[in-house]
Amino acid sequence: MFTAFYNGVNGVKSQSYGIDNTAHNISNVNTVGFKYSDVAFKDVFYSTITTQSYNKGQTGYGSVAGATNDIFEQGPLVSTDNEFDVAIAGKGFFGVSNGNGVYYTRNGAFKPDANGFLVDSNGNYVLGTMNPSLKEIQLSDRVSNMFGQVMGQKVTTAWSGTPGQNFQMGGVNTQGPISVPKNLYLPPQPTQNITWSGNLDTSTKTEAVNVDVDASKFEFSKNEDGSVKISGSVKDEQIYGLKPGDTIYFKITDEKGASQTLQATLDENLAFSIDNQKLDKVDLETAKLESSHLSVEKEVADSSELSAKLINPDGSISWVRVKLDRVLPQNGTDLEYKAVAQVYDNDGNKIGGTTEGLITFNEAGALVSNTLNSVDNNGTRVNINLGSYYDPNIPNSGYDGLHALQNKQPSVHTQTDGKGEGFLNNYSINTDGTIIATFTNGDQIAMAKLALFNFTNEQGLEKLGENLYGQTSNSGNPTFLLDANGNFSTATFKGSYLEQSNVDLSVAFTNLITLQKAYDSSSKSITTADQMIQKAINMKR
Repeated sequence: MFTAFYNGVNGVKSQSYGIDNTAHNISNVNTVGFKYSDVAFKDVFYSTITTQSYNKGQTGYGSVAGATNDIFEQGPLVSTDNEFDVAIAGKGFFGVSNGNGVYYTRNGAFKPDANGFLVDSNGNYVLGTMNPSLKEIQLSDRVSNMFGQVMGQKVTTAWSGTPGQNFQMGGVNTQGPISVPKNLYLPPQPTQNITWSGNLDTSTKTEAVNVDVDASKFEFSKNEDGSVKISGSVKDEQIYGLKPGDTIYFKITDEKGASQTLQATLDENLAFSIDNQKLDKVDLETAKLESSHLSVEKEVADSSELSAKLINPDGSISWVRVKLDRVLPQNGTDLEYKAVAQVYDNDGNKIGGTTEGLITFNEAGALVSNTLNSVDNNGTRVNINLGSYYDPNIPNSGYDGLHALQNKQPSVHTQTDGKGEGFLNNYSINTDGTIIATFTNGDQIAMAKLALFNFTNEQGLEKLGENLYGQTSNSGNPTFLLDANGNFSTATFKGSYLEQSNVDLSVAFTNLITLQKAYDSSSKSITTADQMIQKAINMKR
């Protein structure tokens, strides 16, 4: 009967321990990265009543709580608004350090500290491998002032690196703190080349235009009847579009400023004559032939313009605009365009003088020659590429760049090299654990790689509180498990996500009820044994 006492006590103790553990699980249902644990119960030693039977007569001495097993099942992942939050999808642990040792956790709620280092909620440094190509550069006064306005303090240097460059993960024992500074800067890459390709506008139209003619070449006389005579020829004038039937106009003025306009029609020899023309608006005595002009129909073409944005060495922006005027009349079968280039700053002010050239296409619209090969951008030469020239021995040559096809809509594409300066826009974390800095110019730099530690025996890790685990002799040393590409093979990272507790409340409450019933039953065995002892004592009376 006394054994029943101790069996009951052991049962109460062990079930109480189980209830404590389950309550601990429930209380951490909202703890980020928490892993619940199970208590393994075991029976206590036995006493043998007899060995003479076919099965031994043995009686036990209750139960005790054995090992506590941590269940490292994956917890649910939830999204967050923090760019440095990260969850592990799979097996492994983050590494953190406070300078006195390395600890391990599944809690990926990280943030930068005052010095730009990535830390956990306890201020421990998050471990990983920094990009070895990062370097500190000196800032110009202009860029320094821009940083100062944003960061609220004077900044004379910034960190920079090579966009798109990858790097290898360091070894297990070489991991260190990860820096995620705000003073990141990518210097500009100046524009050195412009490429224009596509089809130019080849359309023309006919319109009437006035062309001044030297009036002193013509005969002007006054008649006795008060009329005037004007005669002459314009056959020696080099005027495009001039032909018989065009009209020539004359302006007659007197000393008082009055004027009268006369006109005549050109004959087949481009000559004209006005005789006995009365003047009624000017004084005949002081009348003189002031000027003359021709009205001719001329083939004209609209001007085209090519433009390109230029990145300057100091990061500022300028623009080049090239005005293209079709040369008319056409020189044989070739199409020629006079090109005049001018560079402007971002406010529209001219920089330097103009650069002129001639662009020629053959009758099929293929590029034949170009003398506008570059422009001066405030002391920096920028090359102009309009494509390859026509070569009769090469099929389709002369059409890979700028061309002038007459039955095709005009459309020109501009391409430049160079890139504007870049300031930090945001951070993000890739699935391989790479921390990426994205810049305002679209470039990205791999800043660091998060370390993912694995252990031979996760159950051997020591719980240290604050969601931290410590290495023990039972856990084994931390290792990196990598695939052929050098990436972690046991898990992936998910940026702006956190792993929630893997505690299942329905299971926890079921366990709690079971443990409570076991506790009640063990306590009942104590009271039953007590009643039996009391009955035996009372038998003596």
